[in-house]
Amino acid sequence: MSFSAVNNSNKFLTMLIVASLSLSACATKPDRRGTPPKERQSNGPERASGIFLFPISGLFIGMDTNGDRATSFTEIDQGIKSEWATFERSPSAINFRKWSMENLGSTDASPSFIAFDHDFNGIISKAEFRSQIETEFEKLDRNSDGRLERSEMIVAFAAPQGERSRPSEEQGRPEGRGRRPRQ
Repeated sequence: MSFSAVNNSNKFLTMLIVASLSLSACATKPDRRGTPPKERQSNGPERASGIFLFPISGLFIGMDTNGDRATSFTEIDQGIKSEWATFERSPSAINFRKWSMENLGSTDASPSFIAFDHDFNGIISKAEFRSQIETEFEKLDRNSDGRLERSEMIVAFAAPQGERSRPSEEQGRPEGRGRRPRQ
C-alpha cells in the first residue's frame, strides 16, 4: 500500500470517528430536571421560578385612566362600557376571538369565550360580559378594597423541590401484581 493510500485511509478513519462521536453526542439526552438530585433537595422554602401577569391583567391595566397604577371599580365600570362598545353586536365566538387576541394576548387565554357565555347560547350578552369582567376583577382583588394594584395582578410559580416519586407512590396505590417488591 502506498503512503497516500494509508494517509487517505487514516483521514477516512478519523472522519468516521468524529462523525460517530458527533452522532453519539446528539443522541445523548441531558438531564432535563436541571440540577443534580443532591442540589435539588432542600429543606428551605420553595423558590419562585417565575412571575407572570394573568392574561386579564393587561385589560385591567389599560382601564387605569387616572394613571395611579391601580385600577378602581369605577375605572372598571367605565372600561366595561368602552370595551363593550368595540363590539358591533353581541359577540359570538368568532367576534370574541379578535377581542381576546387584542386584550388578553391569545385566543386561548383565560377567561375564554365559554367563561363569558353563561347561558351557553353561543352569544355573549352585555350583562354576561359585565358579569364576567366584574368576577375577574373580584378574583384578583385579593384584599377586597375595590382597587386592583399591580401586585394583585401577578402570579408567582414555585420551582419544584426534591425528587419526583413514582406514579404508584403518588397515587397511593400498592405495588401492582406481577411486580417485584422494592428493596
